[in-house]
Amino acid sequence: MSTSPAYIQYHAIAKHWASDIDFFKIEMVFLHHLLDDHFILLSGPAYIADLKAVGKKFLQLEKDKYSADTDLTDYIKVLEWQTENLVDGHGELLAIKQKQKQMEHSMFHLTSTYRKLKQELFSLVISLIQDRKRQGLPKA
Repeated sequence: MSTSPAYIQYHAIAKHWASDIDFFKIEMVFLHHLLDDHFILLSGPAYIADLKAVGKKFLQLEKDKYSADTDLTDYIKVLEWQTENLVDGHGELLAIKQKQKQMEHSMFHLTSTYRKLKQELFSLVISLIQDRKRQGLPKA
């Protein structure tokens, strides 16, 4: 059994990322509901361009999340196989270090993209609510 500190550290980080992806899955459902709840009003001329942009970004984020989730699942399997000596240890650490860097990049991209998109969606909905309030209309 490989108990290399590098493998232990990489495995712990990968498990943390898996938790992050699970959180994104829950949050994405919430954001979709938020968007659905305001979709009709956001389809108006004042908001349609922003709505389309957010929709495209949501679609890309879903694809990125799926890709990161799949890659991470495969990566965790490799780490677990390595710690159980089910794969040859020669040269594996270098390959795992490279995969670790790729996953770091993917997770950073996913996290930063998610935060920006969430901020955009919240700003769009807040703008809609404030505009309706100024006009004396109900929030939704």
